[in-house]
Amino acid sequence: MDSQRRPWYLNPWLHLALILVVAGFFRLWQIGSLPPGLFGDEATDGLDALDVLAGRGAVFFPANFGREGLHIWLVAGAFRLLGITPLALRLPSVLAGILTGLATYWLGCELMAAWRRRTPEDQGLQRTLLSFIPLIAALYVSTSYWHIHFSRFGIRGVFTPLCAALAFAAFWRAINLGDKALGDAPPRIEWAPGIRSAQLPAARTNRVPARLANRPAELTRIPQAQAASPSSIAWFAISGLFLGLSLHFYTASRFLPFFLAGFLALEWLSARLRGRQAESLSSRYWRWILLLYVVAGLVFAPLALYFLQHPGSFSQRASAVTALGSGNPLERMAQAALANVLQFFVPGSGDTAQFYNLPGRAVFDPFSAVLALLGILTLLWFWRQPVALFLLAWWPALLLPSFLATDRFPTLPRVLGTIPGVFFFPAAGVALLGGGLAWAVNRLLPTAQARATGTQEQAAGPTGPDRRLGGAPRSSQLSLLRTAAPLLAVGVLALLIHAGLAYRDYFGVWASSPATFDAFEGDMMAASGWLAAHNPPGHVYLSSDIYRHPTFMLLHEQATVTRYFQQQDPQLSWFDARVSLPLPAPDEPATYLIAASSPAGELARDTLAREGTVRDHVLGPDGKPALTVVELQPGPATVGASGAISFTDHLRLTGAAWAAGSDAQPELRLRWHTTGPQPEDWAGYRLELAGQASTGADWRASVPFDGFRAPEWVAGGGFLTSHTLDLAGVQMPRVLRLRLVHADSGEPLTFGAVSDGWHQVIVQ
Repeated sequence: MDSQRRPWYLNPWLHLALILVVAGFFRLWQIGSLPPGLFGDEATDGLDALDVLAGRGAVFFPANFGREGLHIWLVAGAFRLLGITPLALRLPSVLAGILTGLATYWLGCELMAAWRRRTPEDQGLQRTLLSFIPLIAALYVSTSYWHIHFSRFGIRGVFTPLCAALAFAAFWRAINLGDKALGDAPPRIEWAPGIRSAQLPAARTNRVPARLANRPAELTRIPQAQAASPSSIAWFAISGLFLGLSLHFYTASRFLPFFLAGFLALEWLSARLRGRQAESLSSRYWRWILLLYVVAGLVFAPLALYFLQHPGSFSQRASAVTALGSGNPLERMAQAALANVLQFFVPGSGDTAQFYNLPGRAVFDPFSAVLALLGILTLLWFWRQPVALFLLAWWPALLLPSFLATDRFPTLPRVLGTIPGVFFFPAAGVALLGGGLAWAVNRLLPTAQARATGTQEQAAGPTGPDRRLGGAPRSSQLSLLRTAAPLLAVGVLALLIHAGLAYRDYFGVWASSPATFDAFEGDMMAASGWLAAHNPPGHVYLSSDIYRHPTFMLLHEQATVTRYFQQQDPQLSWFDARVSLPLPAPDEPATYLIAASSPAGELARDTLAREGTVRDHVLGPDGKPALTVVELQPGPATVGASGAISFTDHLRLTGAAWAAGSDAQPELRLRWHTTGPQPEDWAGYRLELAGQASTGADWRASVPFDGFRAPEWVAGGGFLTSHTLDLAGVQMPRVLRLRLVHADSGEPLTFGAVSDGWHQVIVQ
C-alpha cells in the first residue's frame, strides 16, 4: 500500500504521535510525587553518580552486588542538569520508557515489512492487519503496568527493552533493505527445464531479479546475493551498536546476543529441513551478521576488559542468586520456570515484591492474556516465517535469567528483556480476532450495497478517484474501512481495558498503599525533608533499620559511594532505636528522628517518654507517623553504674542491669560512655557473654552490637543498649563475663592488659 493510497488511519506519523502522547502521559503523570520516597537501589545508583560527578567514573560499579555503569553516567548527567533529586534520578528511566514505545513501533514496522516480503499471498485483509500490529504492540508497551512501573523507577533494567527494540529493529531494517536490493524476497520458485522466465506467469516473473529475467533455465534456482547494499550493511552495524550498548546497562541483557544467534540457527535449521538452506538469513547475510557481532564486541570491549581484570565482578550477582547452590537445583529451576511463565497470564501469580509490582498482579489482564495466547497460536501456525519464529523464540530466550536465578520467584526485573517482544503476542491476537470479524463483515455485506458501490465507481470512470478519500477509488477505501473497522474495534477495546486497569492499579491502588510508601523508604525521605526545613538545636540522632541508609545519604548527605563510610557529619549520628539509644554529651540538647522502619524499642521508648518531648510527626499515607521527632534536654536518665570498664580508648562500659523483656525473656541493659568516634570500625561488633548457671554449668551467648556503631560515637556522650538473652533454665546471674568482637573478622577487642578481650561485670 503506497503512501498516496494509504488512508489517514494508517498514517505512521499519526501512529507515532499517538504512541508518544500515551507513553508520555503514563510515565510523566505525577512523576514528581510517584513513586513516593526513593528506593534504596535507586539511591545507590545516585550515590555512584555522585562519584562520576567527582571525577571517579567507571564502566562498572561494584557496590550493591555490582552494576553496569552506563545508566549511572546518565543519572550523573541528569543530576548535573536538575540537581540531586528523585526526579532527576528517575528521568533517564522515564525517557527510556517513552522511547521504548516508539522503538517498539519501529521494530513492528520492520517485522511486518519482512513478513509481507516473504508472503506472496499478501492481499488487502492481511496487509491491513499487518499495518496495525506495530501500533497495537507499541500501545500495549506504552500502557503496560509492568513497563510503566519500571519506567518510573530509577534503576537500570528498563534500558534492556529499549536497547533490544532498537537493536532488533535495526537488524530487520538491514534484512529488509538487503532483500529490497535483490528486487524481492528470497525466491521460492524453480524454473522448469527449457522454460525462460519470460514464459512464466506475471505473478511469478515479477519476483525474478531483472538481471536474471532472460537467463536460460539451466539455473534451476535464482542465485543468492553474496553482498548487501551499503545502507543494509550500515544498519547491521547499527544493530551491533545497540546490542553492545545493552550490555552496559543490565545483567539480563547478556542474553540478547545469544538469543539473536539462537534465532538465526533455528531459522537456518528450518530452511534446511525444507530444502531451502541457501534462503536462510544466516546463509545470505552471514558476513554482515558477523560484522554486527564485531561491532557489538567492540562496544562491549571496555566492560569486557574490566571483567578480565576483575573476574569476580562478572558473576558477582549471579553467584548470589543462582539455583546451583540449592539442594536440588533442577527442581528449583523448574519451579522458577513455571512461576515466571504463569506470572504473565494467571491473575494473582505475579511478582509479590511491593517495590517491583502491585503484589500478585499478572503482566496481562485476563482479556489481554486470552489475546496473547491466540497470538502465540497464530505465530505457531506460521512458524516457518522468520518473523514468527523470531517472536516465538524471543520470549523463552529472555525468560532464561529468571529460570537460573532462583533466590525468589516469580520476578519481573529479570524478565524485562522479554519486552517488547512479548507484547506482539496480544497484538497478533487482536489482528486474528479483528481479522476474523472483518472477514465475516465482508462476507455478510449486502450485495445491494456492493452493487451500488460498483455503480458509483463506474460513474467516476475506470480510474476516477474520490479526492475526499485521499485520491484512492471509493470502493477501495470502503473495502479498507470495512477491513479496518472490526480490527480497530477489537484493538481499541483491548487497549482501553489494558490501559484503564494499569491506570487504576498504579495510580490508584499501588500508589496509595502504605506498603508502597514503606517499600520506597518514605520515612527516610521524610527525615531528609524535615531536616532540610528545620534547624534543630544540638546533636541530631537518626534511627534507621539500615546503617547509613542510602536514601538519606544521597538526599541529605550527598555522599559518594567511595566516601560512604568515611564521610561524617559531626552534628548527626545514626542508630537503631529498636535496640539502642544514644545519649548526648552533658549540657547538650539532642533531637531524635525516629523512623517508622526502626521504631523505638522499650528501652528507648521509656527513656524518651521520661526525659524527652515530642516535637513533631510526619504522617504517612495511612495517617500513622512515618517519622517522630523528639527533643531531649541535657541530663538524660541512666541505668545503675557499677564501675567503668574500658574496651577501647574511646569506649567504656559504665553500667549493667537486668530487666524483664516484653516476651518474658531476660533483657540485659548496658550503659556506655564514649570519648569520640572510631571511623575504621563501621562494620560494628558482636557482644559475647558467658556465665555460670546455678547448677554449675557454663553457658555462653552471642548477640549483635551494632545499634550504635563506632563511627557515630560522640565525644563526651554515651549510649544505652538492650540485649534479649535466651537463658532457659538459667537464673539471671549477678556476675557476667563479656567481650566485644569485630563483626566482620570475629577478632576480639583487646585493650590494655586484657589479651583475650573478656571482662567481668557485676550486673544490678
